Amino acid sequence: MESLLAWIKSLPTWLSTLFDILLVAVVFVTAFTLIFGVWIGFCITRKRMNSIVELQFLPPKITFRDKTDK
Repeated sequence: MESLLAWIKSLPTWLSTLFDILLVAVVFVTAFTLIFGVWIGFCITRKRMNSIVELQFLPPKITFRDKTDK
């Protein structure tokens, strides 16, 4: 990361400023997308959260209890 920042600073002033802005934008968009994805996933499963039987991360899988299992 330091070598990338040193390379950016060695560019002409206007180009290094543009790269700095783009780098911050990429980090922000990545973080926002991650948070938004978690929020959307929560919204999708919120109504059926009490009926979750199994939660698996790799590969992603959520198993819900059938309504007939009650």
